[in-house]
Amino acid sequence: MCIIVHMTRKPITSLMEDIKKILEKHKELSIRQLSIKTKSQWRTIEKALETMKSLNVVKERKGNETERIERLFSLKK
Repeated sequence: MCIIVHMTRKPITSLMEDIKKILEKHKELSIRQLSIKTKSQWRTIEKALETMKSLNVVKERKGNETERIERLFSLKK
């Protein structure tokens, strides 16, 4: 059985607003966690977060709770 999911394309500004709202509620999340919550592709979330980081909206730190290097993002205060 093959299931095809068609994702509609969201404007980047709308996606950035969604990310901001999610981070207000959850404080700190990885790119993967944000992609699941927004139902967007990992690469799209990464691009949005890089833009938000350059605008000083979010900050990034490296997580150390898993074996892999995890990039965690949170809102700047």
